[in-house]
Amino acid sequence: MNKYSFDRNFRTERADGRFDRSLGFIHHYISLRKHKLAFDTVSDATAFPQWRQHVKEKVRELLCMIPDPKPEFVMLREEKRDDYRIQWWELYPEDGLAVPFLMLIPEKVIATGQPAPAVVCTPGSGAGKESLAGEPCACPNRFPLRNRQAWWYVKAGMIVIATDNPGLAKSGEPDMEDYGKAAIRFRIQLMRCGRTYRGFVTEQRLMMFEFLKKHPLVDPACLAVSGLSLGCTGTLYPMLLNDDIAAMVYCDFVCDQTIRLLATTDFHSDDFPSIDFLPGETEWFSIQPDLVAALAPRRILLAEGGPWIGHVETVVRAYEMLGMRDRLTLHYYPKYSTIESRSHDGDDLRQARGITPEEYLQWANVDVSQHSFHPDLAIPWLKEIFFGDEVELFDNPEMMLELQRAKEETEHFFTVDGKPRPFPTSGGK
Repeated sequence: MNKYSFDRNFRTERADGRFDRSLGFIHHYISLRKHKLAFDTVSDATAFPQWRQHVKEKVRELLCMIPDPKPEFVMLREEKRDDYRIQWWELYPEDGLAVPFLMLIPEKVIATGQPAPAVVCTPGSGAGKESLAGEPCACPNRFPLRNRQAWWYVKAGMIVIATDNPGLAKSGEPDMEDYGKAAIRFRIQLMRCGRTYRGFVTEQRLMMFEFLKKHPLVDPACLAVSGLSLGCTGTLYPMLLNDDIAAMVYCDFVCDQTIRLLATTDFHSDDFPSIDFLPGETEWFSIQPDLVAALAPRRILLAEGGPWIGHVETVVRAYEMLGMRDRLTLHYYPKYSTIESRSHDGDDLRQARGITPEEYLQWANVDVSQHSFHPDLAIPWLKEIFFGDEVELFDNPEMMLELQRAKEETEHFFTVDGKPRPFPTSGGK
Protein backbone atom coordinates (compact mmCIF):
# COMPACT_ATOMS: atom_id res chain seq x y z
CA MET A 1 0.00 0.00 0.00
CA ASN A 2 1.45 3.36 -1.01
CA LYS A 3 0.96 6.77 0.60
CA TYR A 4 -1.86 7.63 -1.80
CA SER A 5 -3.96 4.57 -0.93
CA PHE A 6 -3.26 5.12 2.78
CA ASP A 7 -4.62 8.67 2.58
CA ARG A 8 -7.63 7.45 0.65
CA ASN A 9 -8.51 4.54 2.93
CA PHE A 10 -7.35 5.58 6.39
CA ARG A 11 -7.99 9.30 6.55
CA THR A 12 -11.31 11.10 6.61
CA GLU A 13 -12.31 14.22 4.71
CA ARG A 14 -15.39 14.80 6.84
CA ALA A 15 -15.56 18.15 8.60
CA ASP A 16 -16.57 16.49 11.89
CA GLY A 17 -13.51 14.23 11.81
CA ARG A 18 -15.59 11.06 11.93
CA PHE A 19 -15.07 7.99 9.77
CA ASP A 20 -17.87 6.46 7.74
CA ARG A 21 -15.63 3.48 6.94
CA SER A 22 -15.15 0.86 9.65
CA LEU A 23 -11.49 0.03 9.00
CA GLY A 24 -10.53 3.69 8.94
CA PHE A 25 -12.27 4.18 12.27
CA ILE A 26 -10.59 1.28 14.06
CA HIS A 27 -7.19 2.36 12.72
CA HIS A 28 -7.91 5.83 14.13
CA TYR A 29 -9.14 4.38 17.44
CA ILE A 30 -6.06 2.23 17.96
CA SER A 31 -3.72 5.10 17.11
CA LEU A 32 -5.16 7.14 20.02
CA ARG A 33 -4.69 4.42 22.66
CA LYS A 34 -2.33 5.23 25.53
CA HIS A 35 -1.05 2.10 27.25
CA LYS A 36 -1.98 2.23 30.93
CA LEU A 37 0.86 -0.12 31.91
CA ALA A 38 3.55 1.03 29.48
CA PHE A 39 7.13 0.89 30.74
CA ASP A 40 7.27 4.64 30.12
CA THR A 41 4.98 5.07 33.15
CA VAL A 42 7.75 3.75 35.45
CA SER A 43 9.51 6.66 37.13
CA ASP A 44 12.56 4.90 38.60
CA ALA A 45 13.97 1.58 39.82
CA THR A 46 11.98 1.68 43.06
CA ALA A 47 8.71 1.73 41.08
CA PHE A 48 9.79 -1.07 38.73
CA PRO A 49 8.83 -4.14 40.86
CA GLN A 50 5.29 -2.91 41.44
CA TRP A 51 4.88 -2.07 37.72
CA ARG A 52 6.16 -5.52 36.74
CA GLN A 53 3.71 -7.17 39.13
CA HIS A 54 0.80 -5.20 37.67
CA VAL A 55 1.90 -6.21 34.16
CA LYS A 56 2.05 -9.88 35.16
CA GLU A 57 -1.41 -9.75 36.73
CA LYS A 58 -2.94 -8.08 33.70
CA VAL A 59 -1.23 -10.46 31.27
CA ARG A 60 -2.47 -13.46 33.23
CA GLU A 61 -6.01 -12.02 33.11
CA LEU A 62 -5.91 -11.35 29.35
CA LEU A 63 -4.46 -14.75 28.50
CA CYS A 64 -7.69 -16.45 29.71
CA MET A 65 -5.92 -19.64 30.77
CA ILE A 66 -7.75 -22.58 32.32
CA PRO A 67 -8.05 -22.23 36.11
CA ASP A 68 -6.56 -24.74 38.56
CA PRO A 69 -4.99 -27.12 36.02
CA LYS A 70 -4.16 -30.70 37.05
CA PRO A 71 -1.93 -31.96 34.25
CA GLU A 72 -0.73 -35.53 33.76
CA PHE A 73 2.50 -36.59 32.03
CA VAL A 74 3.02 -40.00 30.40
CA MET A 75 6.20 -41.30 28.73
CA LEU A 76 5.43 -43.46 25.70
CA ARG A 77 8.87 -44.74 24.67
CA GLU A 78 12.59 -44.03 24.66
CA GLU A 79 15.39 -44.48 22.10
CA LYS A 80 19.16 -44.06 22.28
CA ARG A 81 21.13 -41.72 20.07
CA ASP A 82 24.92 -41.23 19.96
CA ASP A 83 25.33 -39.48 23.30
CA TYR A 84 21.80 -38.78 24.47
CA ARG A 85 18.40 -40.37 24.77
CA ILE A 86 15.21 -39.15 23.17
CA GLN A 87 11.90 -39.79 24.88
CA TRP A 88 8.37 -39.44 23.48
CA TRP A 89 5.98 -37.96 26.03
CA GLU A 90 2.37 -36.80 26.18
CA LEU A 91 0.95 -34.05 28.38
CA TYR A 92 -2.74 -34.20 29.31
CA PRO A 93 -3.47 -30.60 30.37
CA GLU A 94 -7.27 -30.92 30.39
CA ASP A 95 -10.10 -33.27 29.42
CA GLY A 96 -9.97 -34.38 25.81
CA LEU A 97 -6.50 -33.01 24.97
CA ALA A 98 -3.17 -34.78 24.47
CA VAL A 99 -0.05 -32.66 23.80
CA PRO A 100 2.87 -34.70 22.42
CA PHE A 101 6.41 -33.50 23.16
CA LEU A 102 9.96 -34.80 23.02
CA MET A 103 12.47 -34.90 25.84
CA LEU A 104 16.21 -35.20 25.17
CA ILE A 105 18.58 -36.17 28.00
CA PRO A 106 22.40 -36.40 27.73
CA GLU A 107 23.77 -39.88 28.50
CA LYS A 108 26.34 -38.26 30.79
CA VAL A 109 23.56 -36.83 32.94
CA ILE A 110 21.85 -40.23 33.15
CA ALA A 111 25.13 -41.95 34.02
CA THR A 112 26.17 -39.53 36.77
CA GLY A 113 22.72 -38.67 38.11
CA GLN A 114 23.98 -35.11 38.50
CA PRO A 115 21.08 -32.65 37.88
CA ALA A 116 21.53 -30.58 34.71
CA PRO A 117 20.08 -27.36 33.28
CA ALA A 118 16.88 -27.73 31.25
CA VAL A 119 15.42 -25.83 28.30
CA VAL A 120 11.93 -25.78 26.77
CA CYS A 121 12.08 -24.86 23.08
CA THR A 122 9.53 -24.20 20.33
CA PRO A 123 10.01 -23.94 16.52
CA GLY A 124 8.85 -21.33 14.05
CA SER A 125 5.54 -21.34 12.20
CA GLY A 126 5.80 -24.36 9.92
CA ALA A 127 8.34 -26.67 11.51
CA GLY A 128 7.59 -29.52 13.90
CA LYS A 129 9.12 -30.59 17.19
CA GLU A 130 10.93 -33.45 15.44
CA SER A 131 12.98 -30.93 13.46
CA LEU A 132 14.07 -29.37 16.77
CA ALA A 133 15.62 -32.70 17.71
CA GLY A 134 17.19 -33.28 14.29
CA GLU A 135 14.75 -36.14 13.71
CA PRO A 136 12.94 -36.84 10.38
CA CYS A 137 10.09 -34.34 10.01
CA ALA A 138 7.59 -33.90 7.17
CA CYS A 139 6.93 -30.25 8.05
CA PRO A 140 8.77 -27.50 6.14
CA ASN A 141 11.96 -26.16 7.74
CA ARG A 142 13.94 -23.29 6.24
CA PHE A 143 17.25 -24.08 7.98
CA PRO A 144 17.42 -27.78 8.98
CA LEU A 145 20.90 -27.51 10.55
CA ARG A 146 20.45 -24.22 12.37
CA ASN A 147 16.95 -24.84 13.63
CA ARG A 148 17.73 -28.03 15.58
CA GLN A 149 17.35 -26.13 18.84
CA ALA A 150 16.87 -29.19 21.05
CA TRP A 151 19.74 -31.06 19.36
CA TRP A 152 22.14 -28.17 19.93
CA TYR A 153 21.14 -27.83 23.59
CA VAL A 154 21.38 -31.55 24.40
CA LYS A 155 24.79 -31.70 22.70
CA ALA A 156 25.80 -28.85 25.02
CA GLY A 157 24.90 -30.96 28.06
CA MET A 158 21.37 -29.74 28.77
CA ILE A 159 18.05 -31.55 29.15
CA VAL A 160 15.54 -30.33 26.58
CA ILE A 161 11.81 -30.41 25.93
CA ALA A 162 10.82 -29.87 22.30
CA THR A 163 7.23 -28.91 21.49
CA ASP A 164 5.03 -28.00 18.54
CA ASN A 165 3.13 -24.77 18.08
CA PRO A 166 -0.58 -25.59 18.71
CA GLY A 167 -2.55 -25.95 15.51
CA LEU A 168 0.57 -26.59 13.41
CA ALA A 169 2.83 -29.51 12.47
CA LYS A 170 1.59 -32.72 14.14
CA SER A 171 -0.64 -30.65 16.41
CA GLY A 172 -2.42 -29.36 13.31
CA GLU A 173 -4.33 -31.02 10.49
CA PRO A 174 -1.64 -32.62 8.30
CA ASP A 175 -4.12 -33.98 5.73
CA MET A 176 -5.41 -30.52 4.86
CA GLU A 177 -3.83 -29.05 1.71
CA ASP A 178 -3.22 -25.65 3.37
CA TYR A 179 -2.68 -26.43 7.00
CA GLY A 180 -2.04 -22.75 7.73
CA LYS A 181 -5.78 -22.21 7.25
CA ALA A 182 -6.49 -25.04 9.67
CA ALA A 183 -4.40 -23.18 12.24
CA ILE A 184 -6.46 -20.05 11.65
CA ARG A 185 -9.67 -22.01 12.15
CA PHE A 186 -8.29 -23.43 15.41
CA ARG A 187 -7.44 -19.96 16.75
CA ILE A 188 -10.85 -18.58 15.83
CA GLN A 189 -12.59 -21.47 17.58
CA LEU A 190 -10.47 -20.82 20.69
CA MET A 191 -11.74 -17.24 20.75
CA ARG A 192 -15.32 -18.47 20.37
CA CYS A 193 -14.72 -20.41 23.59
CA GLY A 194 -13.47 -17.32 25.43
CA ARG A 195 -9.85 -18.46 25.25
CA THR A 196 -6.75 -17.11 23.50
CA TYR A 197 -4.05 -18.74 21.40
CA ARG A 198 -1.31 -17.17 23.51
CA GLY A 199 -2.99 -18.38 26.68
CA PHE A 200 -3.39 -21.89 25.24
CA VAL A 201 0.35 -22.01 24.49
CA THR A 202 1.40 -20.43 27.78
CA GLU A 203 -0.59 -22.68 30.09
CA GLN A 204 0.98 -25.77 28.51
CA ARG A 205 4.51 -24.35 28.73
CA LEU A 206 4.00 -23.45 32.39
CA MET A 207 2.90 -27.03 33.07
CA MET A 208 6.07 -28.30 31.37
CA PHE A 209 8.24 -26.15 33.59
CA GLU A 210 6.50 -27.46 36.70
CA PHE A 211 7.18 -30.97 35.38
CA LEU A 212 10.87 -30.14 34.88
CA LYS A 213 11.23 -28.64 38.35
CA LYS A 214 10.18 -32.01 39.84
CA HIS A 215 12.32 -34.15 37.52
CA PRO A 216 15.19 -35.84 39.44
CA LEU A 217 17.74 -35.08 36.69
CA VAL A 218 16.86 -31.37 36.34
CA ASP A 219 18.50 -28.55 38.26
CA PRO A 220 15.46 -26.34 39.07
CA ALA A 221 17.73 -23.31 39.49
CA CYS A 222 18.86 -23.60 35.85
CA LEU A 223 15.76 -23.37 33.67
CA ALA A 224 15.59 -21.63 30.29
CA VAL A 225 13.13 -21.08 27.49
CA SER A 226 14.00 -20.78 23.80
CA GLY A 227 11.89 -19.92 20.78
CA LEU A 228 12.01 -19.01 17.11
CA SER A 229 9.53 -16.65 15.43
CA LEU A 230 5.98 -17.83 16.24
CA GLY A 231 7.59 -20.04 18.88
CA CYS A 232 8.51 -16.90 20.81
CA THR A 233 4.87 -16.80 21.92
CA GLY A 234 5.66 -19.85 24.03
CA THR A 235 8.84 -18.14 25.21
CA LEU A 236 7.92 -14.63 26.30
CA TYR A 237 4.74 -15.30 28.30
CA PRO A 238 6.01 -18.27 30.36
CA MET A 239 9.17 -16.29 31.15
CA LEU A 240 7.05 -13.36 32.33
CA LEU A 241 4.72 -15.47 34.50
CA ASN A 242 7.21 -17.96 35.95
CA ASP A 243 9.99 -16.37 38.02
CA ASP A 244 11.83 -19.71 38.18
CA ILE A 245 12.88 -19.42 34.51
CA ALA A 246 16.36 -17.95 34.64
CA ALA A 247 17.09 -17.22 30.97
CA MET A 248 15.37 -16.68 27.61
CA VAL A 249 16.68 -17.13 24.06
CA TYR A 250 14.52 -14.97 21.78
CA CYS A 251 15.11 -15.60 18.06
CA ASP A 252 12.94 -12.89 16.59
CA PHE A 253 13.06 -9.14 16.36
CA VAL A 254 11.41 -7.07 19.11
CA CYS A 255 8.22 -5.97 17.40
CA ASP A 256 5.27 -3.92 18.58
CA GLN A 257 2.55 -5.52 16.47
CA THR A 258 0.17 -2.59 16.98
CA ILE A 259 2.76 -0.15 15.63
CA ARG A 260 3.36 -2.53 12.74
CA LEU A 261 -0.37 -2.58 11.99
CA LEU A 262 -0.59 1.21 12.02
CA ALA A 263 2.55 1.79 9.97
CA THR A 264 1.89 -0.84 7.28
CA THR A 265 -1.84 -0.80 6.74
CA ASP A 266 -1.82 -3.71 4.29
CA PHE A 267 0.22 -5.94 6.62
CA HIS A 268 -2.73 -7.96 7.86
CA SER A 269 -4.09 -8.93 4.46
CA ASP A 270 -2.74 -12.33 5.51
CA ASP A 271 -5.08 -13.67 8.19
CA PHE A 272 -2.48 -15.89 9.88
CA PRO A 273 -0.88 -13.18 12.06
CA SER A 274 -4.01 -11.07 12.33
CA ILE A 275 -5.52 -13.34 14.99
CA ASP A 276 -2.34 -13.73 17.04
CA PHE A 277 -3.22 -11.14 19.67
CA LEU A 278 -4.55 -10.66 23.19
CA PRO A 279 -8.01 -9.07 23.23
CA GLY A 280 -7.66 -5.74 25.01
CA GLU A 281 -3.88 -5.53 24.78
CA THR A 282 -3.87 -2.05 23.19
CA GLU A 283 -5.32 -0.59 26.41
CA TRP A 284 -2.49 -1.86 28.59
CA PHE A 285 0.94 -2.38 27.05
CA SER A 286 2.90 -2.84 23.86
CA ILE A 287 3.53 -6.43 22.82
CA GLN A 288 6.40 -7.13 22.70
CA PRO A 289 8.54 -4.18 23.98
CA ASP A 290 6.82 -3.54 27.33
CA LEU A 291 6.55 -7.25 28.15
CA VAL A 292 10.20 -7.94 27.30
CA ALA A 293 11.17 -4.94 29.44
CA ALA A 294 9.21 -6.48 32.33
CA LEU A 295 11.58 -9.47 32.29
CA ALA A 296 14.42 -7.35 33.67
CA PRO A 297 16.73 -8.12 35.41
CA ARG A 298 16.69 -11.78 34.34
CA ARG A 299 19.04 -12.84 31.55
CA ILE A 300 17.74 -12.62 27.99
CA LEU A 301 19.32 -12.98 24.58
CA LEU A 302 17.67 -10.93 21.84
CA ALA A 303 19.18 -12.59 18.77
CA GLU A 304 17.61 -10.50 15.99
CA GLY A 305 17.42 -6.92 17.27
CA GLY A 306 14.53 -4.84 15.99
CA PRO A 307 13.62 -1.16 15.54
CA TRP A 308 15.29 1.12 18.08
CA ILE A 309 12.88 3.87 19.18
CA GLY A 310 10.02 2.47 21.27
CA HIS A 311 11.19 -1.11 20.73
CA VAL A 312 14.73 -2.32 21.56
CA GLU A 313 15.42 1.01 23.24
CA THR A 314 12.55 0.36 25.68
CA VAL A 315 14.09 -2.95 26.76
CA VAL A 316 17.57 -1.44 27.11
CA ARG A 317 16.21 1.37 29.31
CA ALA A 318 14.56 -1.16 31.64
CA TYR A 319 17.82 -3.00 32.24
CA GLU A 320 19.75 0.25 32.60
CA MET A 321 17.18 1.55 35.10
CA LEU A 322 17.88 -1.48 37.30
CA GLY A 323 21.64 -1.21 36.82
CA MET A 324 21.67 -4.62 35.11
CA ARG A 325 22.49 -3.81 31.49
CA ASP A 326 25.04 -6.66 31.39
CA ARG A 327 22.20 -9.19 31.80
CA LEU A 328 20.71 -8.17 28.44
CA THR A 329 22.54 -9.53 25.39
CA LEU A 330 21.57 -7.84 22.15
CA HIS A 331 22.45 -8.96 18.63
CA TYR A 332 21.28 -7.87 15.19
CA TYR A 333 21.25 -9.71 11.89
CA PRO A 334 24.73 -9.56 10.28
CA LYS A 335 23.29 -7.24 7.64
CA TYR A 336 22.45 -4.72 10.39
CA SER A 337 25.29 -5.46 12.82
CA THR A 338 26.88 -2.00 12.66
CA ILE A 339 25.40 1.32 13.72
CA GLU A 340 26.01 2.66 10.21
CA SER A 341 23.97 -0.16 8.66
CA ARG A 342 20.96 0.63 10.86
CA SER A 343 20.09 3.78 8.98
CA HIS A 344 16.52 4.00 10.38
CA ASP A 345 17.38 3.85 14.08
CA GLY A 346 16.65 7.56 14.29
CA ASP A 347 13.20 7.11 12.75
CA ASP A 348 10.20 6.52 14.98
CA LEU A 349 7.95 3.80 13.58
CA ARG A 350 5.22 5.02 15.89
CA GLN A 351 4.86 8.02 13.61
CA ALA A 352 5.06 6.10 10.33
CA ARG A 353 1.97 5.64 8.18
CA GLY A 354 1.42 4.05 4.79
CA ILE A 355 4.82 2.37 4.42
CA THR A 356 5.07 -0.96 2.60
CA PRO A 357 5.83 -4.24 4.41
CA GLU A 358 9.26 -4.24 2.75
CA GLU A 359 9.95 -0.70 3.98
CA TYR A 360 8.82 -1.71 7.47
CA LEU A 361 11.34 -4.55 7.58
CA GLN A 362 14.13 -2.14 6.57
CA TRP A 363 13.10 0.28 9.33
CA ALA A 364 13.00 -2.66 11.76
CA ASN A 365 16.50 -3.93 10.82
CA VAL A 366 15.10 -7.30 9.71
CA ASP A 367 16.83 -9.59 7.21
CA VAL A 368 14.13 -12.20 6.53
CA SER A 369 16.55 -14.41 4.60
CA GLN A 370 18.50 -15.04 7.84
CA HIS A 371 15.54 -15.46 10.20
CA SER A 372 16.37 -18.65 12.11
CA PHE A 373 17.62 -20.11 15.35
CA HIS A 374 21.20 -18.96 15.90
CA PRO A 375 23.20 -21.73 17.62
CA ASP A 376 26.44 -19.77 17.31
CA LEU A 377 24.88 -17.11 19.59
CA ALA A 378 22.56 -19.14 21.82
CA ILE A 379 24.74 -22.11 22.80
CA PRO A 380 27.82 -20.27 24.12
CA TRP A 381 25.59 -17.68 25.81
CA LEU A 382 23.49 -20.23 27.70
CA LYS A 383 26.44 -22.51 28.50
CA GLU A 384 28.28 -19.61 30.12
CA ILE A 385 25.24 -18.79 32.26
CA PHE A 386 24.65 -22.35 33.45
CA PHE A 387 28.14 -23.89 33.40
CA GLY A 388 30.51 -20.92 33.73
CA ASP A 389 33.29 -19.37 31.64
CA GLU A 390 35.71 -22.25 32.12
CA VAL A 391 33.58 -24.85 30.30
CA GLU A 392 34.40 -25.66 26.68
CA LEU A 393 31.69 -24.86 24.16
CA PHE A 394 31.72 -28.47 22.90
CA ASP A 395 33.88 -31.42 23.94
CA ASN A 396 34.92 -32.41 20.43
CA PRO A 397 36.11 -30.56 17.29
CA GLU A 398 33.45 -32.21 15.13
CA MET A 399 30.76 -30.20 16.92
CA MET A 400 32.66 -26.98 16.28
CA LEU A 401 32.70 -27.85 12.58
CA GLU A 402 28.97 -28.60 12.75
CA LEU A 403 28.41 -25.20 14.33
CA GLN A 404 30.29 -23.52 11.48
CA ARG A 405 28.27 -25.48 8.91
CA ALA A 406 25.05 -24.31 10.53
CA LYS A 407 26.19 -20.70 10.61
CA GLU A 408 26.98 -20.81 6.89
CA GLU A 409 23.80 -22.70 5.94
CA THR A 410 21.73 -21.00 3.26
CA GLU A 411 17.95 -20.93 3.26
CA HIS A 412 16.37 -24.01 1.73
CA PHE A 413 13.01 -25.56 2.50
CA PHE A 414 13.29 -29.17 3.51
CA THR A 415 10.92 -32.01 4.33
CA VAL A 416 11.90 -35.60 4.92
CA ASP A 417 9.70 -36.80 2.05
CA GLY A 418 10.96 -34.10 -0.33
CA LYS A 419 7.44 -32.70 -0.77
CA PRO A 420 7.17 -29.37 1.04
CA ARG A 421 3.63 -28.23 1.68
CA PRO A 422 2.39 -24.61 1.68
CA PHE A 423 4.34 -22.76 4.35
CA PRO A 424 2.05 -20.82 6.74
CA THR A 425 3.20 -17.23 6.49
CA SER A 426 3.55 -14.91 9.45
CA GLY A 427 3.88 -11.44 8.04
CA GLY A 428 7.52 -11.62 7.02
CA LYS A 429 8.69 -13.17 10.29
